[in-house]
Amino acid sequence: MQAVDDDLVNALAILGLSRKEATVLAYLLLKGSATAREIMADLSIHQPQLYNIMVSLERKGFINVQQSKPKVYAPIGTGVIMEMIESEVLKRKQAVVKALTSLTRGDRARNLLWVTRGIDNVIYNSASLIQEATSELYVSAPPVLLGRLLKYMSNVDPRVKVYVLVYPDLSSELLSELKNISSIVEVKVNRLGPFYFISPNAESCIFASSKASLLRDSEVYGYVFRDRVMTLQFIHGLFDVWRRAQTVYRRGFKPSDYPLVFNSHRFATWEILKAKESGLNIEVRIKGHLVKNNEEVDLTGVPLNVTIDSDVVNFELLPNNGDKALLIGGTNALIEDVESEYVEIRLMNQ
Repeated sequence: MQAVDDDLVNALAILGLSRKEATVLAYLLLKGSATAREIMADLSIHQPQLYNIMVSLERKGFINVQQSKPKVYAPIGTGVIMEMIESEVLKRKQAVVKALTSLTRGDRARNLLWVTRGIDNVIYNSASLIQEATSELYVSAPPVLLGRLLKYMSNVDPRVKVYVLVYPDLSSELLSELKNISSIVEVKVNRLGPFYFISPNAESCIFASSKASLLRDSEVYGYVFRDRVMTLQFIHGLFDVWRRAQTVYRRGFKPSDYPLVFNSHRFATWEILKAKESGLNIEVRIKGHLVKNNEEVDLTGVPLNVTIDSDVVNFELLPNNGDKALLIGGTNALIEDVESEYVEIRLMNQ
């Protein structure tokens, strides 16, 4: 019996093949082509069993059959099979990550903080968070880690707004790859990045220091937070660097992209400023609380003066109901009238 590499057989079995089917396919991949007689002799498989195996492999599209006498069987291209294996592995991994992630939500999420050690585990946790993004995604990373995240970012729903801060530099090749991801709104570069950070929907995040994120050894560690308040504090720190960093790419928005929904008041304010600079006619819906008495509010109106500096990020909103203009802040607002938790930007006259 001819030896067939067990690792190859195990890899092929991922594609939903039986052990025997995977063994025959592995044999054909190694040999190139063979007749039924050669397969039976080399693999010690009886004719009735081999007939069923070959019919199944042909039906599943893994082999081609030369209609000669005797018939000759050949596998499809190795490159195609490798792509199929990679795709299946990724789908299984995403399913596992989704299942495990669901266990950390709701009443079962008893802990708000986890420590993750090693670059690979930081990436795996980052991938899990990226897959949760439904409205917005914030990414701050060095090129060495950002490159590993691209395949996960590429699978984000195009309707998600992705903001990327890269440190300490960004190659033209990596920038080209980022531009190919349709969900990315803006990419900035800063020589002194604030920290490694991934956050979907401004609800949870993973954090690592900028120095640690540039290392590759097993001692690197990060923190996973399942806490909105802590996540927004990190976003505040990220935004302070973001507003001063160099913009290397901005896609902006088409009319069909509106309305834009944000859980981060700071990035919502950023887009309000960009819309006003572009001369767009917009209105904004705010959900949150009045600072003075914690009363819930749900307001829609026209944004007026926008302030973005090192101390203050806010904007005025003139409500449609005729009330006086209110100053809109974010989490832990002190000087503003409203602490917003949800911001929706709409195009008027659409």
